[in-house]
Amino acid sequence: MPTRMKTDVHLPQLKHARRLIIASNRGPVEFQLGQDNTLKARRGAGGMVTALIDVGNQLDMTWVAMTMTEGDRMIVKEMEQHGGVMPSPLRGQKMKLHYVSVPKTTYRKHYDKISNELLWFLQHYMYDPVQSNMRQLQDAWENGYCEANQAIADAVVDEIEREDSMPVVMLHDYHLYLVSSLIRKVHPSIVIQQFIHIPWPDVRCWHFLPSNITQAIYSGLVGNDIVGFQTERDARNFLEGARTLLEGAVVDFEEGAVWWQGHRTQARAYPISISVHEERRVVKSAPGKRAAEEMKSLLNEFTIMRTDRIEPTKNILRGFQAYDYMLEEHPELIGRVNFLAFLVPSRQSLPIYRRTTVEVQAIVEEINQKYSTDDWTPIRAFYGNDRVRALAAMQFYDVLLVNPIIDGMNLVAKEGPVVNQRDGVLVLSRTVGAFQQLAKGSVPTSPTDVMETAQALYKALTMSKEERHAKATFTCQAVERSNLTTWLAKQINDINDLLEREPAETPVEEAEGSPDDVVANVG
Repeated sequence: MPTRMKTDVHLPQLKHARRLIIASNRGPVEFQLGQDNTLKARRGAGGMVTALIDVGNQLDMTWVAMTMTEGDRMIVKEMEQHGGVMPSPLRGQKMKLHYVSVPKTTYRKHYDKISNELLWFLQHYMYDPVQSNMRQLQDAWENGYCEANQAIADAVVDEIEREDSMPVVMLHDYHLYLVSSLIRKVHPSIVIQQFIHIPWPDVRCWHFLPSNITQAIYSGLVGNDIVGFQTERDARNFLEGARTLLEGAVVDFEEGAVWWQGHRTQARAYPISISVHEERRVVKSAPGKRAAEEMKSLLNEFTIMRTDRIEPTKNILRGFQAYDYMLEEHPELIGRVNFLAFLVPSRQSLPIYRRTTVEVQAIVEEINQKYSTDDWTPIRAFYGNDRVRALAAMQFYDVLLVNPIIDGMNLVAKEGPVVNQRDGVLVLSRTVGAFQQLAKGSVPTSPTDVMETAQALYKALTMSKEERHAKATFTCQAVERSNLTTWLAKQINDINDLLEREPAETPVEEAEGSPDDVVANVG
């Protein structure tokens, strides 16, 4: 079991601001319509909600989000009777909710076509420009993404103007690239920060898109005072893109800032993390203990695990292929190693996600037919969104396989080490954001090389006890040192610095240094 550290870190308070407005595509509360036509509220998924709730308990906070469920759309009508906002119905949440509804066709173009079919794959280096229909793309952009961003911006402006005191605005992710500039047109002095959870690719990837879309994205994002990214490389890629794509932009790579049309935007790296305390609380809870007991009967002499949304970037197929290859090369492991996979169906409205789900189910069946015996099934796949079960199970892995093609961060790589009780070893793609922090505690692999991944799995399984303990301790402590509170505290400190800073003058000419210089202050 890895040696653990104390994880108590207190959030700093926002200075000079008593109000916070957060905007994201998905809200912190999801409303579901029950069979008896009653609305039931449940907490939104994700660690971001956990972290920001803590901030919301310190000051007046309103969360603006799109409606995603039928229940969300119904609640908008109720909000209209109370000035467009309502208090969160969940215990422990002091925030107010402001949900924004657009026509379903508009939202599908915004969310499915642009956000998830275009931006998601482009920013994960998996976009295929050959398959693009430019007429449909432009229609989805103009009549989906732009309209949804305008609706969110209008709602944020409404919240800014609800009171006289000046708030701070925090935007989240790739669904809202145009929002900051739309807000700034109405309120030029407002402080706006945006965090982008997915990778930011090299500027050449952005050239695959129509010029009007690329220009709109970049000119939209430089409406922020701070744009946060997962890694220093992402922040640098953004700065290089701004210098290339924004005519007249002045970029200082050492300072990590871009000036455009009289406004300064800072690019910063904030590697996102997890709430260590919350993950451990879940596994120690009564549901967590019940799930753990159920999992114990499925363990073997060796146990490999993975937990992922079922989607192309997660590279699930190659992970199973590597397991298959390892069993072929090391038949002495047959019957001695189990693979438990916790797989969450995702975005099933999109054909490529449905195909991926079918392919994953097929390879699980194929490997099980190939190797199964009367008393051994090589892969046990659990389909569904049961976070408690997945976290409880990860207490018992000997190897955790995290092999996405690319990820902005990948929080599974951080969740596993802080709950694991068996000195489990992490096999990790070099191409995920978490690799920057966890490389020394992992067995690295190339996500596209099945044989290398198979070798990494075997190495992790057969590693000495001493080396296993050293790696498990390193990864656990690395996450404890930089947890979710730390992630948010860095952002609040930078916003406080911004609020206290005198307005910076635009440099007369571009900073010296080639674009290949090391960026010391980005992140």
